[in-house]
Amino acid sequence: MQFYDYIYRDSIIHKLDPRTKLLWLVALSFLVFTAKTNTQILAITVLLIATVLLSKLPINTVWKASRFFILTFTIGYLVLFSILLWNLQQGIIQGFWFALKFLVLIISSIVFAMSTSPRDLMLSLVKLKVPYEIAFMLTIAIRFVPVIIREINHVIDAQKARAHKIIISFKHPINSLTSILPIIIPTFHLLLIKAFDLSLAIEARGFQVSAPRTFPPRLKFKLQDCVATLLLFGLTIGLRFIS
Repeated sequence: MQFYDYIYRDSIIHKLDPRTKLLWLVALSFLVFTAKTNTQILAITVLLIATVLLSKLPINTVWKASRFFILTFTIGYLVLFSILLWNLQQGIIQGFWFALKFLVLIISSIVFAMSTSPRDLMLSLVKLKVPYEIAFMLTIAIRFVPVIIREINHVIDAQKARAHKIIISFKHPINSLTSILPIIIPTFHLLLIKAFDLSLAIEARGFQVSAPRTFPPRLKFKLQDCVATLLLFGLTIGLRFIS
């Protein structure tokens, strides 16, 4: 699963400044949490679909990265609202629209991560006056997510090659824990080794030295960023008047 993996594409979304994309992400979150009608939620969803298409990201990759959340949130909220409202039809309708709100936030975050270079993301955070140490920590944390997932998959494949069976059963929690431990322990061991190597590499490059840091002039607002920002404000105001 290529969750949060950066994928280069020659698209409008990739060429935007990361600060512009951060502004879009914040605006989408604001619109989702303040949406009061189903029409507004549907309009925001259409806007998200248009963003995915403009990013030229592989639809199959976006689906693989978000299918767990799509299935879990949709089924979970359908069941939850049906139980709370004690009405199957109303529960399905209300649960669907409520799940759609959270899916917009999740998929937009995935698209942002897949269309933004980690180096550009860190530089944009620094330009937004975020302390360099915090910006570096956040960027490394985001980049470690696909590493963790890959290591888990490698360990699972290695244990399956040794005829190990993974059993997950709520009726037999002891057996489930026993089958999962051979996956958890090697994964933590590998991740600790990678973290130690990363710390050595950071220290060898003089992290937290007293000299002032310099950055290459990679990021600057261009015409497409101004147009995207103006379009964002226009859509935000327009969606607020949709009933």
